[in-house]
Amino acid sequence: MGDLTEPILQELRAIRKGRGLQASNLGQRVGPQLRNLCADPSRPEQSGFRRSLITELSRCVSRLPPDMRLALEVGLGLLADVQGMILTDRVSWLASRIGRQERTALRRMADAEQLLSEEIERELAQRRSRMPVAPHGWYLELLTTLLRLDTPTPEAHEHRKIVATHDGLQTVMTWLDVPGTQADARPALDVDVLYGGRLVRRETPTTGRFTFIVQLPEPLRAGATHQFGLILRIPEGQPMRPHYIMTPEFQCDRFRLTVRFDRDKPPGWIRRVYGETVRMFDSPGRPAEHLRPDTAGEVHLDFDNLTLYLGYGAQWSF
Repeated sequence: MGDLTEPILQELRAIRKGRGLQASNLGQRVGPQLRNLCADPSRPEQSGFRRSLITELSRCVSRLPPDMRLALEVGLGLLADVQGMILTDRVSWLASRIGRQERTALRRMADAEQLLSEEIERELAQRRSRMPVAPHGWYLELLTTLLRLDTPTPEAHEHRKIVATHDGLQTVMTWLDVPGTQADARPALDVDVLYGGRLVRRETPTTGRFTFIVQLPEPLRAGATHQFGLILRIPEGQPMRPHYIMTPEFQCDRFRLTVRFDRDKPPGWIRRVYGETVRMFDSPGRPAEHLRPDTAGEVHLDFDNLTLYLGYGAQWSF
């Protein structure tokens, strides 16, 4: 079993419930690993999501032994004969088909899901090996961010540890998206380099996207690491959307986030965003489970092996 086998297994079991792949709320029940399996990473909200997921799962299921394939086709609702049935009816159908008791049929489904999760992990690993993990000549080993909401204006202290992938790396481009609000459709952003380099250029290629070119103290050789820090501030009086989301566009091994709220003005709720598309975290509604700040007014979140083009971080509401 690899690092992702267990998360994938839990996502498969979440889909198995109710009407399986025919559930009306399928998009809300699919986790980041299965979403990554079926979605074009550059367009994670493409149309035909259900059809794409069924196609990709069917392809992985087809590589397993026949008895495991049947258990999965019934358990997930892939088989035409059981589509639309709730889980208990599908279990009964499988038990009758294989001539066993229902608990045996359910155990067969669980065993098959274990094999499928391993197969999906292999498939995702093969895809990652074909992706350019460092198209700019470096990748993020660690991003550590402290977002302060207890200051006169929001400010993010970002500390990056990068790894060079070719010799002679001299500059690093970083970027941040600051979505506009109804009150301010053209947001602005101030930046300072705290250490580890100097800012040589800043650009705004599109409304709300800010890019910064940081020159390193000296060229890096392939495999060398370097750390530098930025402080980013929302200008005074400019509203900020109530979230801080990291959406990797190339390899990011680890992301640590601390959000420090004003203890005198705590939010109504805070939730962890883990592997979500923009549509999911743009208007989520009040979560069933939410985070609570500690006595310092802080929440701490940690993410590993982030999936390309999916969002990780925190969201809140006052």
